[in-house]
Amino acid sequence: MALARCEGVVLKTYALGETSRIVVAYTREHGLLKMVAKGARKTPSRFGVALEPLSRSRFVLYLKPDRDLQLLSQGDTLRAWGSELADLARLAHAQAAVELIDRLVWGEEPHEALFDLLLKAIESVSVAPIGSLSAVTLAFELQVASLLGYRPRLDACVTCGGEISSRRVFSPARGGMLCDRCAAAEAGAILLSADALAGLTLLLSRPVAEAGEYLELKRVGEMHKVVEAFLRHHFQRFEGLRSLEILRSLDASAAGRTPCPN
Repeated sequence: MALARCEGVVLKTYALGETSRIVVAYTREHGLLKMVAKGARKTPSRFGVALEPLSRSRFVLYLKPDRDLQLLSQGDTLRAWGSELADLARLAHAQAAVELIDRLVWGEEPHEALFDLLLKAIESVSVAPIGSLSAVTLAFELQVASLLGYRPRLDACVTCGGEISSRRVFSPARGGMLCDRCAAAEAGAILLSADALAGLTLLLSRPVAEAGEYLELKRVGEMHKVVEAFLRHHFQRFEGLRSLEILRSLDASAAGRTPCPN
């Protein structure tokens, strides 16, 4: 057992016994970690907000590679987005970012590019215009999948490399666009609008930090459904983003209508 220091973003926490807390964090140095913070519930001031979801913190822990739960010794807050984000929409999209990492990432393999992408996504959500928060989240979803080896192909047929169908046929199972010949034999394909395909192509290729500039992005709802269908096919633990579902339900209730299913 060695004393280790690392930087991480808290994804979620839950109680352990009467006084302790389990903290799940995505760290730069060790990937996904589960840590036991003994006495954290009995003496909350010991860690402050360092263990709260959406906090970027510096941890000191006793690291034992073959153990599922690591023992946390110290936590210091670097940034507390959970406390800073007063707007419900910003908070929901920030929570969606950590929820996505929690669902898509396994094990303790470090991935610095993915960690940096998470930081950029949450920071972008905190400053982007409200109307472009969905663009930030969509860009993050697409780019996380790409970094994990599931980059959707949008410029050519994902199966044969041929020219994509003029009907713009997307296969969630195959992970990309199809030509007319391949589309004829593909069940469960989705027809995209020209605006949706253009938007997905843009968000896949540009930095997440720039997604907040796309105020004129069209067909956001259509793109969310396509991306969620794609993620469901390729990541077993992904079942949609609860944070966004709650936000959609609130928006629908405010408008006096029934929320559309994903």
